[in-house]
Amino acid sequence: MWKKGSALLLAGMLVLTGCAGEASLVRDSIVASIDKPNYDFQGTVKLTGDVDKLPQAFGETNPDKEGQAILSALKAGVTVKGSQLDLKNAKVQLEVNDDKLLRDNKLWTGDKKASVELLVSDDKVFVKSPLDNKYLAVDANTSGAFTGVSGNDKANPAKLKEYQDKMNKLTLDFIKKYVGKYGYKLADAKNLGTETVTLPNGEKVEATHVNVKIDAKELVKMFFFTANDAVASQDVKTFAIDMLVLTNSLTEEMYPEMGKTTEAEKRANAEATINEGLKEAKQWLEETGKTYTPEKIVEEMKKEGFHKLAWNLDFYVDKNKMPVHQKSDLSVTFQAPEMKEPLTVGLFADQYAFNFGKATKFEIPAKDAYLTAEDLYKDEKAINNFSDKGFMRHFAQSLVDDLKWQKELEAEWAEEVTPATP
Repeated sequence: MWKKGSALLLAGMLVLTGCAGEASLVRDSIVASIDKPNYDFQGTVKLTGDVDKLPQAFGETNPDKEGQAILSALKAGVTVKGSQLDLKNAKVQLEVNDDKLLRDNKLWTGDKKASVELLVSDDKVFVKSPLDNKYLAVDANTSGAFTGVSGNDKANPAKLKEYQDKMNKLTLDFIKKYVGKYGYKLADAKNLGTETVTLPNGEKVEATHVNVKIDAKELVKMFFFTANDAVASQDVKTFAIDMLVLTNSLTEEMYPEMGKTTEAEKRANAEATINEGLKEAKQWLEETGKTYTPEKIVEEMKKEGFHKLAWNLDFYVDKNKMPVHQKSDLSVTFQAPEMKEPLTVGLFADQYAFNFGKATKFEIPAKDAYLTAEDLYKDEKAINNFSDKGFMRHFAQSLVDDLKWQKELEAEWAEEVTPATP
C-alpha cells in the first residue's frame, strides 16, 4: 500500500513539473528520490482564502459554532512529521494546529495539541494517540481492512502479498521509465537560482529554486497532452496489459471455481481489452479536441461559476538532485448560483525532506503493543487501552460495532443457507 501510494504521488508530481529546461531538474530529482526513499520529513497542510465566509456565501445566516470550529481547524491546518525508511515502512505524526473542536466535544485533553501517530509497515497500519496505551492495528490489504475481517475467506495472505509486490514493482518500474521522459513544455517555469534552505534538523543546504505557475488554461492543456501521450505510448500500453494480466491471475487464485486460463490466454485477453480501451480513449480525445479547445473549456468553466485557478509550485533541489523543500499554493475562485459574490479558497502545503539515506529509525509494534478490531471484539475490556479522553477510543469502538454487525449478518446468512435437518 505505502509503496504504491508513494509511487503514484511521486508520479503526479512528475507530471506537474513537465520537462521544460528548468523543470527537468525537478523531474530528475523526483525520479532520483524513488530510488532513494529513505529520509525524514516535516511540513504543514492547511486551507487558505475565504474559508470562514463559506457558510454565509451559501445562505447560512447563522452558522453553528461547531461548523465554524471545523472551518477554523481546517484553516489552521495540520503539522506533519515523520520518517520514511523505504517505500514500505514509514512513521507519520499528525498534529492538529487548532484542536478546540475536539476539546469542546471532550475528545481531547491535556497540555499538548491533539495528535495521532501512524506507523505503516508493508500493508499494516498502526494508529495511536499520546493518550492511549496501545496501537490500533488495521490491515489495508483486504476489503475488510477496517473491520478486521478479510473480504474473502479463500484468500491466501502470502499469495496476496506476492501479487501486490509484483504490482508495486511493475508500477515503480513504469513510473521511472515513462514519466522520466514526460514531454510537456510548461509555459511558466523559472529557475530562480541558488538559495540556502534551513532544514528542520538545523542543517543548511544550497539548493536550486525552481518556480512553476499553472492556471486553468495550462492545466487543461496539460491534461490533453498527457491523455494523448498516454494513448499513443507503447510503455503505457505494455504496463496496462501487464497489470491486467497480474490482476486476472490473482482473481483466478482467489476464485478457483471461476476456472483457469493459460498465461497466453490471459495475455491475449488483456491485450484485447487494453487495445479496445485505448482505441475508445483515442477516439474520444480526437472528437473532444476538435470541439473543445483549452480556451473554450476555460470559457465554459467561467460560465459555470469557475472564475480562476492559480497554482504556484516551488521546488528546491540540492546538489545531489534531492528535493529538500517543496511548496504548493493552490487557489480557486468560484461563484455558485446561490452566492452573492465569488469566493477564493485554496490549499497550501509546505514540506521539507532531509536526512536522505539516514532517516530516523523506529520500531514496528510487537504483538503485545497493539490491538485489532477482532481483539477488541473478543475482549470488551480491551477498549480501555484507548483513553476515554481521546478520539481514538471512539474510532476503535466504531470498528468493533461494525465488526459485530458484520458477524451478526454472517450468522443470519449461515442459518438461512443451512439445510434443515430431516
